[in-house]
Amino acid sequence: MRASWRRTGRAWGIILVIAILAVLPIALNQVGILGVDSYFQYNRIYEAEMQLRHANFSFLNLYSFQQAGRIVNQVYSPLLTVIFGAILLVAGTWFKFQVFSMILVNFIAGISMYYGAKRLKFSFGICVALAGIYLSSFSIYGFVYSTSWRALAVAFVPLLIGFMVDFYRGNWSTREMLALGIIIAIIAQAQIISAALVLPALVPFFVIGLIKTQEKWRALARLGLAILLALLLSLNVVLPYLELLQGSHLLPPTNLPLINGVTNAIVPYSDHSSPLSIAIISLFFYMALATLVLFWQKLSGFARTLTIVSLIYLILGTNVIPWTVIGTQWPALESYLQLPRRFIIAGLSFLLASDVLIVHELRAQQLFHWTQSGIALTVTMLAIAGVSSLAVTSATLVARQSDPNTSIAAGLATNDNNVYAHRYRGKQIKKITDLQPVFHVRDKSALVRVVDRRTPDYVPIKGAYSTKNDYYSAYVRYVIAPKSNFKHQVLPGGVLQLTWRQKKAHQINVPVVVYGNTQVNLNNKALAHTGLKTSLISTPTVQGKKGINQIRLSYQPKMLTLIGIWWSVLAWGVVVIALIWRGWLKHRDIKQSEVD
Repeated sequence: MRASWRRTGRAWGIILVIAILAVLPIALNQVGILGVDSYFQYNRIYEAEMQLRHANFSFLNLYSFQQAGRIVNQVYSPLLTVIFGAILLVAGTWFKFQVFSMILVNFIAGISMYYGAKRLKFSFGICVALAGIYLSSFSIYGFVYSTSWRALAVAFVPLLIGFMVDFYRGNWSTREMLALGIIIAIIAQAQIISAALVLPALVPFFVIGLIKTQEKWRALARLGLAILLALLLSLNVVLPYLELLQGSHLLPPTNLPLINGVTNAIVPYSDHSSPLSIAIISLFFYMALATLVLFWQKLSGFARTLTIVSLIYLILGTNVIPWTVIGTQWPALESYLQLPRRFIIAGLSFLLASDVLIVHELRAQQLFHWTQSGIALTVTMLAIAGVSSLAVTSATLVARQSDPNTSIAAGLATNDNNVYAHRYRGKQIKKITDLQPVFHVRDKSALVRVVDRRTPDYVPIKGAYSTKNDYYSAYVRYVIAPKSNFKHQVLPGGVLQLTWRQKKAHQINVPVVVYGNTQVNLNNKALAHTGLKTSLISTPTVQGKKGINQIRLSYQPKMLTLIGIWWSVLAWGVVVIALIWRGWLKHRDIKQSEVD
């Protein structure tokens, strides 16, 4: 057992080194990286940090997103965002936080892949090499590129490989099913859409295992326990979102044509500025497809099932699927699925595992004459190529962010209409290099305030959503453009206050949004929602008086929502304590065995 712990320590150490190497150019050059999702995610993380710093907790985003009274954190990965907010609080600057968070997400992805591969009984070297391939892959490097939160979600997905094995073999023990519920809940805490996409991958193994087992009702009862646990742990995400839906129409995420969100991973191509991940994915894809066709009868049922599932996920993310027609028939997918490449991102770990499993099975039957060392060498070479190419791409990102000719919009991988830059220390922000100083100052508000991004996700809208309305332009008109005319203050008790002066009494649009349960107080007088005149994005027009005016916003969630959140937080506390206790017992057993 002691040798097992030493091997585990070696694996963690090697994977940590790999995770660091992938982002080393960023750390050495002291250049912050921003991408298309960075401002959205950094606003959420800054909000969590400030609420923790001041112990001033609210459903409203009090400190971020133009201080418009929006609710984002509470419906988008609230628990993990608090953890990242705590890291930002300790880190001191955005740059230190960024480097640490990149390494952390890479490390989690690598460790998850290591343990997923270990459940298939691969050798130590192969497990570590697969970890290197995965953490440097298309699924994960989006966090380095643009703080893509789906990378954090799929970093945990390889852990599901072990549960696929358990399902298939009929190991429906209570401990395994509870562990499954926890992993699904962790993925859902990061991103619900990722959890929804990955769950179907478990279905074939569940069906086959259920057919095999002699204790079907007991197995189903234990699965039900896993489902209940996953739901309990996810109440803090689900209930606030349902509450908002009951009281308001919410603006869905950006509508994107599905065909524009594919990645043709089955076509191996990579230029000098891109990682080799797509080429490596393509190699694994054709390896899996060819061996599945040629050696169908020689493969185990589990290997065939895992390979078929992984190939389906890869194909779904390409334009082989008629996504243009699908988007026309089901337009809601363009807002919620958005990017069919999410299927590749979610299923890549299954493909990596299935290929190596196939080679192992064919080698055991002497159909392949590769040695174990030969297999490990091949996978290790691919891992080195993947990590090295990601490091080179990181250096390319550094060069782009350091180029004084790169505009703010280009640096954020968007267009000029989506970016509204302001002044920092008297200088107008024009180029992406103008943002570099704010990465290194202790005033973390600077980064989120000097640039406004046009991302009105989860804003309450007037009436049902319609493609005829330009909600994004409305957000600029009613929130971003006029906000500088108001003084924003955060008061104790989760209250957001806006103050302004008028030369005479008249009606004025206030750059805040109002949800169904938002309490609005104008000049110490509560305003009823029924009497509020609101814009397309639910900003109120109020009757201001001559002189100084104040409007205060707060949010009181329903009692059922609060109870659900506290039950979820309590359940997570129990899970953490149980895991610590289990680890301590294992450590005690090792010490005891050494004494004996």
